[in-house]
Amino acid sequence: MDSPWGEEEEEEDETEWLSREQEAAVPGETAATYFSRYSAPPPQRVVVHLDMDCFYAQVEMIRNPALKEKPLGVQQKSLMVTCNYVARKLGVNKCMTIREAKEKCPQLVLVSGEDLTHYREMSYRVTGLLEEFSPQVERLGFDENFIDVTELVDKRLRDPQGDNAMEVSGHVYNDQVVDASDWSHKRLMVGSRVAADIRAAVLSRLGLTGCAGIATNKLLAKLVSGTFKPNQQTVLLPESCGHLINSLSHVHKIPGIGYKTSQRLEALGLSSVSALQSSPVAILEKELGAPVAHRIQMLSRGQDDSPVTPTGPPQSLSEEDSFKNCCTVADVRTRLEELLRLLLNRLSADGRSAHTLRLTLRQFTPTNKYFNRESRQCPIPMNVAQNASGGSDGAAAVSALMELLMKLFEKMIDVRLPFHLTLLNVCFSNLKASKPSTSSRSSIGFYLTQKKSLSGDEYGVSQAMGSNTKSNSAFLETPSPSSCPAGVDVATSLSLPENIDMDVFSQLPEDIKKEIIQSPQTSVRSKNIQTNRPAVAMGGIQSFFARAKTGHQVSSTRDDRGPQDSLASPVKESLRKDFASCSSSSVLASSCTLDSAACLQDTEPNVGLAMDCRESGSSGAEGSLPKSIDMNVFSQLPTELQKELMSEWKNQKLTPKIQTKKLPDKVKTSKVQRPSAATRPNNLLKYFKPS
Repeated sequence: MDSPWGEEEEEEDETEWLSREQEAAVPGETAATYFSRYSAPPPQRVVVHLDMDCFYAQVEMIRNPALKEKPLGVQQKSLMVTCNYVARKLGVNKCMTIREAKEKCPQLVLVSGEDLTHYREMSYRVTGLLEEFSPQVERLGFDENFIDVTELVDKRLRDPQGDNAMEVSGHVYNDQVVDASDWSHKRLMVGSRVAADIRAAVLSRLGLTGCAGIATNKLLAKLVSGTFKPNQQTVLLPESCGHLINSLSHVHKIPGIGYKTSQRLEALGLSSVSALQSSPVAILEKELGAPVAHRIQMLSRGQDDSPVTPTGPPQSLSEEDSFKNCCTVADVRTRLEELLRLLLNRLSADGRSAHTLRLTLRQFTPTNKYFNRESRQCPIPMNVAQNASGGSDGAAAVSALMELLMKLFEKMIDVRLPFHLTLLNVCFSNLKASKPSTSSRSSIGFYLTQKKSLSGDEYGVSQAMGSNTKSNSAFLETPSPSSCPAGVDVATSLSLPENIDMDVFSQLPEDIKKEIIQSPQTSVRSKNIQTNRPAVAMGGIQSFFARAKTGHQVSSTRDDRGPQDSLASPVKESLRKDFASCSSSSVLASSCTLDSAACLQDTEPNVGLAMDCRESGSSGAEGSLPKSIDMNVFSQLPTELQKELMSEWKNQKLTPKIQTKKLPDKVKTSKVQRPSAATRPNNLLKYFKPS
C-alpha cells in the first residue's frame, strides 16, 4: 500500500471483516488449543490478496517511461506519499517529508500526486482485469483487491488435462514443508498458480507489478501478501497461521482493529496479540459489547469468515485536502469550493445523483495529529441534486452546495473563536440513478409531461369566435410586464411553458418554482423562445395553471354524433349558455369564449362524472362544483382524487365560515383548532380557488 494502514482510516471499519456466521469464542481458550481445533478441518476457500507495488509511482512511470530508471517520489503537499524502488535503495521511504527525502537523495525526481484521476482510472482497470478470472473481486483502496479463486481452483483440480503438478508458485510462509497428500495443501498450491497467472496478466496487459498472498481467508491473505516484496507472492499453510498472527507487534496491526478500538484495548492492558487471544471474552464484552468482542478475538486468532463481496460502483465519492494550517473562514470557503468542483466533475461522469452531502474536518492538536476527525452530513434538496448530477446549471449547484457546506462547517466550528484545521473532506453519498422514470403517477414528472389534446364537442366555438381567433392567439403568446404578478419577472414568464398561469405560479413555494423552471421542457422553451413555440398542453396536473385555450386550437368541425352522444351533462348546457351570453361584447367575448372552450373539450368520461356529481348534491353538477373549476382538467384526475375533491367542496358548502378572534401566541401552541383542508398551504384545493 502507498500509505500506512492507520493513517488511511477516518474511523475503523467495524464491519469490513465481520463474519455473518461467526463461531462463538470459548472463554479462557488458549491460542494453542484454538489453532489445533481450527486447523483440523480442511479449508473450504482459497483467497488471493493482490497489493500493487508503489502504485502511484508505477502509474507515473507508465505515463512517463523516462522515469523508470530514476529515483522517483510522488508528492502531496509537503509529504512524499510513495516512491519507487530505485529511490528506496538510496534510503528514501514513503511518508517522508520532502525535506528529509531530498537530504537522503538529492537527485530524487518529484511528481505531484494531488490529482488522483490517473490513479483512480488505473485502479478500476486492474479490478476489471481481475474480474475476468473470478466474479468475486473486492476492492480495498486504489491498489488492493481480494479475489476469491475457490471455484477456479476446484475447476483446475477436476480437470484431468490440467497442470496439477505439486509445485508451489512463489514462496511458502515460514519455509514450511508442503505435504502433497494433504488436501488443504494441494488446494493452496493450485491457488498459488492461479495467483501467478493473475499477476502475469496484470503485468503484460497493464504494465504493473504487485505482491500476492494466498490463504484460506481474507485476513490471512492480506497479512501474508507483504512478506516478500516487490513483485513476489507467498502462500500461507494452515499450520503457520499461529506463527503469522503472533508475529504482529501490536493489536492495531490486525486489519479490522482500528485506532480507537486499539486504544480501548490498551486501557485494558491488551496491547499484544497474545494477550487479546487469551483474554476472557467477558471482559471484552463489558468494554466493547458482545458482537465486537467476539469479532476482534476471532481476528486475533486468524479466523475470518467474511466473504469476498464484489464491490460494484462506489457507494460514495469524496475529495480531500490536507494542509498545515487553515484558520480563516475565507480560506475554508476557498478550499471547499475547489474540492466541490472536482467532486461535481466526478459526479457528472458517474451518471448518478447524490442525495447526501458530508463534510469532514480535522483540527490540529499536538498530541493527536491524524485521528481526531469530525463529520456532519445533511440531505441534498432534489432540485440541487438534479443540477449537480446533470451539470445543467453548474454555478447554481455550486452556490447551493456551498451554502450547505458552510452550514455544516459552522455546526462543528465556532467561527467566533480561533481555529486551526489541517484537513477538509467533502463527500457525496447515497448515490442513486438519476432521472427516475416519469411514466408513473407517483412521479411529479408525470404531471409535468404534456399530454395530447382530447377530441370533444367543440363545434360552433370557432364560428362564435370569428375574426378574433388570430388576435386572441397572438395576445396570449407573449405576456406583457403588466400581466406578470408580483414576484415574477418577464424573463421568468417567457421561459415558462405558455400554458402556465402566472397568478398560480407566483403562489407556489420557491423550491417548486425552481423545479418547474429547471425542468427539461422549460429549458427547451427558454432556448427556442424566439424561434419555436411549444404547443399548449391540454392535460396533466400542469393544466391547473393553464390559461384559457387559444382560438386556433378549437376545432370547427361539427359534431356528427346523435343526441345521446352529445353533451348530456347540465354542466355543458350551462357552459353553452354562459358562452352565448358572453359573446355580446368584442373584448369580453374573447375571454368568455376562451373559458368556455376550455370546458367544452370534455368528452364521454365527464358524463359519468356529472352523474356522480348529481348524486352527491341536490342541484346536480352545477351546484356541486365551484364555478372556477376547469372540467377538462377535473375529468382527467384519478377517480380517488375526484371523490376527495368532491367531498371537500361539499364540506365547504355545508360548513359556514365563522370568524374567530386571533388567539395569543401562547394559546396557539397549546390548543389550536386545526385549519380546514382548504386553508392548508399544501392542499390541492388552493389551485381551484377563483382567481
